[in-house]
Amino acid sequence: MIVREMEWRDPLAAFAPFARAPQAVLLHAGEAALGHRWSILAVRPSMTIERRNGATFVGGAVTPLSPFEALAHAHRSRRRAPTDAGPPFLSGLVGFAGYECGALLEPAAAAPPSPEASPDFVFAAYDAAVSFDCKARRAFVSAPDDGAADEMQAALGGQRPPPDVSPLHFEGSNFSAERYREAVREVIRRIADGALYQANISHRLVFMSGDETDAFAIFARAVEQSSAPFGAYLNAAGAQIVSLSPERFFMVANECGASVIRAEPIKGTRPRGATPEEDEALARALLTSAKDRAENVMIADLTRNDLSRICADGSIREEKIAALQSHATVHHLVSTISGVLRDGVTAADALVALFPCG
Repeated sequence: MIVREMEWRDPLAAFAPFARAPQAVLLHAGEAALGHRWSILAVRPSMTIERRNGATFVGGAVTPLSPFEALAHAHRSRRRAPTDAGPPFLSGLVGFAGYECGALLEPAAAAPPSPEASPDFVFAAYDAAVSFDCKARRAFVSAPDDGAADEMQAALGGQRPPPDVSPLHFEGSNFSAERYREAVREVIRRIADGALYQANISHRLVFMSGDETDAFAIFARAVEQSSAPFGAYLNAAGAQIVSLSPERFFMVANECGASVIRAEPIKGTRPRGATPEEDEALARALLTSAKDRAENVMIADLTRNDLSRICADGSIREEKIAALQSHATVHHLVSTISGVLRDGVTAADALVALFPCG
C-alpha cells in the first residue's frame, strides 16, 4: 500500500465524475459541520456483500452466511496494523445496513419488507481511496501501487455539480394520523405486556422531483446547508443513498495501543431560537427536561449494556451523559459511552453487538 500527497481539490468536485458509477461512495460533510475534518472518496470496489430478497451475496454469488458474518470474514481478511497519524482510511469496507437486517440478529426487531428495490445490506471492499483533510486543505491518495494511484488521481473531477436542483414536492406519508394513533396504542400495550420497553415509531416521507434531478446534486446542496458532521453519498445497486446525520452510531480507534470503541447516542431535541434569548431558553428547557433526560439515560443504559458484551471488564466509561450539542437548526442531548474492546474483537463484531441501535 502506497500513500502519497496530491494537490488539494474540493471533495465534491473530485467525486462528481464518479457519482453514477456502481458502488461509488463519498463520506463528506459541509464546512459548517461540527468537528468534521476528513472526507473519504472510494470507487471501483474489488468485492461486494449484499443482502436482498432474503439471500446473502458475496461477489455476486449466493452464500449461506448472514451478511454480518460475511462482513466479519471480509473485515478480518483486510485488517491492517493501526496507525495514529495520516489519513484515517487507506482501503477497506464501506456500506450500509438497513433496519430490515435487524431481525437477523434480534428476532424482535423484525421490520416489514422495504418497498424499495434496493438491497437491505450493502458493503463493498475498496483497495484505493482519496482522503481529504478539510481543515488543513491537504489531500492524499492511497492505492496498492503507483499505477493504481495514478489512475485514481487522473480520474478525479475539478468542478462541482450545478448548485441548482429542481424543487422536491411532498407526495405524502405511509402513516395516516389514525394509523399513527393505533401504533402508539400498540406500543403502550406491548410495553405493558413486557414485550419491550422502548420503541421508535417512524414513518416514510415521500418527495418527488419534477424531472430527473441528480441525487448527487441534492447531496451537494444539502451538505452546504447542514451542520451535521456525518454525511454520505453511496450509489449502491441501483439506488442512491443520501445521508446526513448529527449522530455517531459508534467508532473504533487506536488509542495508546488499545482498541477503544465510543458510541454517542442522541435523545432529546429542541429547535434553535430566532433570537439569542429564545435560543438560550430553548437549550435550557431541554437540559432541564426530566422527560428528555430520562429518554437519553435510557438509551445510554442500552448502549452501555451492549458494549459490555464486547468490552474488557471494567473498561466502560460514561464520558458524557445528556450533554447539550447545538446544530444549525436544533439542540440535542448527547451521551458518550466508551470502552476498550476485548482482544480479538473487531469493528465488524461491534456492529453485530450494537445493531440495531437501541
